[in-house]
Amino acid sequence: MRFDDTLQLQKTEYDVVAMGELLIDMISTDYVASLKEAVHFQKSFGGSPGNLAVNLAGMSHAAALIASVGDDDFGRYLTGFLQEQRVALQGVHVSSWPTSMVFVTKSRENPAFMPMRRADLDVILKPKHELMVDQCRIFHFTAWALSHQEIRETTMTLIKRAKSQHKLITFDPNYRPVLWEPGHDGVEFINRQILPLVDVIKPSESDAEYLWGTGSWQDVKRRLRQHPDLFVIMTLGARGLAAFNSDEVLQLPAYAREVVDTTGAGDAFWSGFMSGLLRGLTVKDALYQGSYCAAWKLGSIGAICQMPDPESLEKWATDTGKENLHAHRLFQPTGKL
Repeated sequence: MRFDDTLQLQKTEYDVVAMGELLIDMISTDYVASLKEAVHFQKSFGGSPGNLAVNLAGMSHAAALIASVGDDDFGRYLTGFLQEQRVALQGVHVSSWPTSMVFVTKSRENPAFMPMRRADLDVILKPKHELMVDQCRIFHFTAWALSHQEIRETTMTLIKRAKSQHKLITFDPNYRPVLWEPGHDGVEFINRQILPLVDVIKPSESDAEYLWGTGSWQDVKRRLRQHPDLFVIMTLGARGLAAFNSDEVLQLPAYAREVVDTTGAGDAFWSGFMSGLLRGLTVKDALYQGSYCAAWKLGSIGAICQMPDPESLEKWATDTGKENLHAHRLFQPTGKL
C-alpha cells in the first residue's frame, strides 16, 4: 500500500468481518491510577472487534463478527446490543463458558486493565466462518484471537483463507503478555507467522516495546525492513501517529480538542480508516479520516460513541481549524466502492 493508492475492494456481502474478543468492559467510574484504587465500575459493551463492527455499522457499512459469548445475561446483553446496531451475528457463537470480562480504569492516558477470559476463546472453525471470509472486503483480527490454542487454530485458518483470496487483512496486535497462554511465545509467533500474512498493522508504542523492543517508530521501521509489503500505522498517543511502508512516511498530529477517556480510541481510528478505504479515499486521506474519528471518540466516555457521518466529521474537522485542506478532501472519494 502506498499513500496515493485508492484500493479497489470488490463489493461483497460484508465490508468488514472482524474476529476476536467480545466481552463486558467494567470501567471505573472515577479516574484512578490503578484498579486497586477503583471502587465503582460501570458495565459497558466491549471488545475491540465488537467496537469496530458497531462503529462501522453506524457509518453505514456492512459489518460482521466472528466471536463467542456465554449463554448468560452478559452474553445476551452483548448480542442484543449488536443486533440493535445492525451488526451481522451469524459468526457469534453462544458458548457454555461464561462471557468474558475486562476490568478497566477510566483514563486520559493508558488505562490499566485486568482480563477475565472464558467464552471469547471458544471459537471452533465452522463452514459459516469460511463463507463469511469469502464474502468480505476486509478481514480484521486482534491478538486476542491468537493468544490461546482454542481460538488460534480457527484464526490462522481464516487468515490464510483471506490471504489466498487477496482480501485486505488488517491486524491490531494490542499485545499484552497476560493475555497469552503460559508457555507460548506470542512475540515470536506474531513476528514469524503473522506479519508475513497481513497487509496493515496498527501497533501502539506499548505494543512496539513488547514486539520489537523499542517505542520509537523509526526503530520499528528499520526492524520491519524484512516485510517490505507491510503497511504500518504506529499510534503515538498525544503525539499522533506515524504511518509508513518500505519507502514512505507520514506523520500526523493528534487532533483531539479534549481527552475525556482513551478507551476505544484505537477502534475509532480503525473505523475511520477502513471507512475511508471502503468509500474510495486514498490511503493518505483515509489516515486523516481515522485520526479525526479517534479525536472525536476521545471526547466521550466508554469504548463506543455515536460515530459521525461524513458531513458532521467534515464540519468538526473544519471547525477545529486543523488541516482544513485535508478536511475538505476527505469527502470527495476518488475511487469506486
